[in-house]
Amino acid sequence: MKLIGVDDVIALLTNHHFDNDKGNFDLLIHNLCKEVKDIPAAYDIDAVMAQLETDGKNTDVCISKKRAIEIIKAGGVNG
Repeated sequence: MKLIGVDDVIALLTNHHFDNDKGNFDLLIHNLCKEVKDIPAAYDIDAVMAQLETDGKNTDVCISKKRAIEIIKAGGVNG
């Protein structure tokens, strides 16, 4: 699962021109859903968990609290 930025969604929606043509409504919604899925992650929970698990396996003991906080703050997003 990934979380996306609300500003990115609003920007995507404001760049579309909505009209009163009902025939295009289903296609518009379909295309918007595809575009929302393509918005880059603002926070990737799966990537955070994977990094925590990987770092935990690379040491003899649990990863440090400091390292865990660094991973969480980065949000699993390379950037």
